[in-house]
Amino acid sequence: MGLAGVVVVLSGAQFRIDGRVIAGSDDLVRAIPHTFPLAAASPALIVLTVAVNLMANFVAPVHALVNLFPQRLDFRRAAVVSAVAGLVILPWNLYDSPVVVEFFLGGLGALLGPVFGIVMADYWLIRRTRVHVPHLYTEDPGAGYAYRSGVNPRAVAALLPAAAVAVVIALVRYFSALSGFSWFLGAALAGVLCVVMPGRARHPHEDVDGEEIAVPGA
Repeated sequence: MGLAGVVVVLSGAQFRIDGRVIAGSDDLVRAIPHTFPLAAASPALIVLTVAVNLMANFVAPVHALVNLFPQRLDFRRAAVVSAVAGLVILPWNLYDSPVVVEFFLGGLGALLGPVFGIVMADYWLIRRTRVHVPHLYTEDPGAGYAYRSGVNPRAVAALLPAAAVAVVIALVRYFSALSGFSWFLGAALAGVLCVVMPGRARHPHEDVDGEEIAVPGA
C-alpha cells in the first residue's frame, strides 16, 4: 500500500507540473534530463523490474504448483515447470500487440478481482478473521476447509457470475468507460454474492492457533 501511495503521489505531482501522466517507471527514467543520473537510474530500473517480476510472477506460481502437487514437486522442480511454461507461451510476442496486451491483462484482472473479493469476504465478513490453523494442513474430510473434495461450492457459485460480468465489462467495447474498473466491480460483486448466498455453515467458525502442529525450534 505504501508503494502504491508513492506511485499515486509521484504521478499526480508530475501531472500537476507539466500535464503529463507517468504510465510506468520507464517514463520516469526518461524524464531525467542529465546523462549521469540517467545512466545511474537505468540499472536500478532493470534490477527493480527483475526483482518485482521474480516475486510477483515467478515465486507465486511456484508455490501454487507445489501446493497442487506436493507429492511430485518441490520448490526447485516447480520452478523449472514454471519457467518452461513461461517460455512456451512466448510472452514477448503477446506484448508486440497493444490490443493483445489490453485484452490479456484486462481479462486476467477481471478474473482475479472476483477471487480477491471472495477471499476478503470469507475472511473478514463470514469467518470474522477466525482461522483454524491445524485444519489448513490436514487432509481430514471432516476439517473445516475440506468442503467437497477440496472445492468450496459457494465460492465457485459466487465466482462464476462475478467473473462473467467483470470480463464483459473489461473486454466489450460498449463498456469501455467502465473497463478500468472491472477489477473493482468484479471483486465487489463476488464479495457480496459470497456473503448473501445461502448454504453457509451454521456452526460458528473456530479460531485455533497452530501451536499443536508447530515444529519445535532446534
